Amino acid sequence: MNTQPHPTHYRPTQRPFFRPTQGRVFGGVCAAVADHFGWNRTTVRIAAVASIMLPGPQVLIYLAAWALIPSEQRYFEQLRWQQPVPAWTPAPQHTYPSPANPIQL
Repeated sequence: MNTQPHPTHYRPTQRPFFRPTQGRVFGGVCAAVADHFGWNRTTVRIAAVASIMLPGPQVLIYLAAWALIPSEQRYFEQLRWQQPVPAWTPAPQHTYPSPANPIQL
């Protein structure tokens, strides 16, 4: 039996980080942050609005996050393209036209 603890960076389930298509209020940034960290969306939205009242670049950070965090559709398209490709795949079998095998139009 292994009694050693997991490393501190170990996360058994990584939550995806994308702006959801449903449940957005403005751009989906607060919903993305809340879903990723497992927080309540309303709490994150209230904190974001309250932080805008403070001086600083919060609006610019929100706009940058809106541009950088992928939408749900784009996130899953990227995942589809990142599927592992087998190390070896057989070459496709080509059939060339010949008198015995003419091209069918």
